[in-house]
Amino acid sequence: MKARLRHIRLALAALPGLMISARRRALFREMRDFARNLPATLKSPLPMAMKQITSTPQPSGDVEHVVRDLADLAALLDRRSLLGLCLRRSLTRYHFLRRAGVPVVVRFGAKFVDGKPDRDITGHAWLTLDDHPYHEADENWRGFTVMITWPES
Repeated sequence: MKARLRHIRLALAALPGLMISARRRALFREMRDFARNLPATLKSPLPMAMKQITSTPQPSGDVEHVVRDLADLAALLDRRSLLGLCLRRSLTRYHFLRRAGVPVVVRFGAKFVDGKPDRDITGHAWLTLDDHPYHEADENWRGFTVMITWPES
């Protein structure tokens, strides 16, 4: 329920900007297309897919929090995707924030469900900036062992 309220708040916060700005609408459409195409992109080996989605900075004047919020909304709305929300959100944020000049890094992690080795393994993807989680709640990433970092340092 808490997550659903956060998602509704995100959509309501983005709506005024989308209504008045043609630039934001175009960016949002581009983000939706990007998120929809992620399953096809990720059919390649992960290093190849990550090279493909790693953007070079292109000055556009886009404000960081606007890019982040629109990327989150684009990932959230792609509910039919075979990919989990955290992966869609992290990779969409990663692509568009890097393009906006924010040097975020993607971390892919894994952990045992309930912390017990006799259980299933679950995964998570999140971003960091300067080695700190980037707009990610602590409970979402704590306890995960980082398996892959992109770009590699």
